[in-house]
Amino acid sequence: MATLASSSSSLLFSASSSNLLPFSHPSTSRLSFSSSLHSSSTSLSTSHTLLPYTSSTSRQFANHAAFSITASAALKKKVLIVNTNSGGHAVIGFYFAKELLLAGHAVTILTVGEEASDKMKKPPFNRFSEIVSAGGRTVWGNPEEVGSVVGGEVFDVVLDNNGKDLETVRPVIDWAKSSGAKQFLFISSAGIYKPTDEPPHVEGDVVKADAGHVGVEKYIEETFGSWAVFRPQYMIGSGNNKDCEEWFFDRIVRDRPVLIPGSGLELTNIAHARDLSSMLTLAVEKPEAANHSIFNCVSDRAVTLDGIAKLCAQAAGRPVNIVHYDPKAVGVDAKKAFPFRNLHFYAEPRAAKTKLGWESTTNLPEDLKERFEEYVKIGRDKKPIKFELDDKILEALKVPVPV
Repeated sequence: MATLASSSSSLLFSASSSNLLPFSHPSTSRLSFSSSLHSSSTSLSTSHTLLPYTSSTSRQFANHAAFSITASAALKKKVLIVNTNSGGHAVIGFYFAKELLLAGHAVTILTVGEEASDKMKKPPFNRFSEIVSAGGRTVWGNPEEVGSVVGGEVFDVVLDNNGKDLETVRPVIDWAKSSGAKQFLFISSAGIYKPTDEPPHVEGDVVKADAGHVGVEKYIEETFGSWAVFRPQYMIGSGNNKDCEEWFFDRIVRDRPVLIPGSGLELTNIAHARDLSSMLTLAVEKPEAANHSIFNCVSDRAVTLDGIAKLCAQAAGRPVNIVHYDPKAVGVDAKKAFPFRNLHFYAEPRAAKTKLGWESTTNLPEDLKERFEEYVKIGRDKKPIKFELDDKILEALKVPVPV
């Protein structure tokens, strides 16, 4: 039994489905351990059984893995996550909630809208039972009425993973401040950076003054004593409901050309959702280190647009036919025809590494294999899909349209 100082120790795990995902690859031998974490007013005891890593387990613990937590109020924090009901960011709140619960914190996740809506039938919302089974609370409602939605409950930390402008986020900020929350976190976007001739984007680079997120960031800084802002880019992970890698799989499995605007050498960044949630959890557990900071919530490696196509084909075990084109020449809007920006758009997580001691675990070749397995599992590889915009581009390029 090991005894460690609470200020220098934390357990970092994520979860997928009903199983638990370690953030680092376990060794190939079977390992069992237990630990006890003590401070003057806090105790945390855990017991784990780690199983060998194989590609079939996808770094998952077995269902019978034992995990027990006891924590006093001095260590355990009450966290409210205000979660968006659409778009790629929804998966951030899902992973963050599960990781906080695994670390012994209390979590309420407030999702915008109604529980019975059609949106809640899609990932990650249709997996919220995993949050509840781990001891979390799920509620639905209007963020403008956050106080009544959570029943007057008081939280130590509030994360807004919903709003993109001050009008939407201000009610949450004001309520969090008036209710006594000690720390406010905000999911912004790396998309607010101005294009640069000197990539990658790092914290402190010039942002677009008219971007809605910028006004929110400024108001948080003016309002809260303890705050941190996170700027993600593209993300990957089980439960994501925004097509990114699926866009490539759709074409690769049907032997269709993968149409990429530009040269294909443009760089971007794709991070696994477990990396985003681990960074957020460190901010909760190290508030002094995170205070008054902006973090690029991204992986530590870039990837080319051609590289994404090739890695997706590799994950699917299929060949890929990449065709480049000039959007203006063929008369299409690249934003509608392709899921990524067709320019150099990537950031580095320098602040998270230096201030929080964070490390990235994103491994695109392996992570894409997991995503392709899920893609096939839900039968999307067999579903009829129309490629009308693709066909328009191919026709303009005088490339034969696949039958």
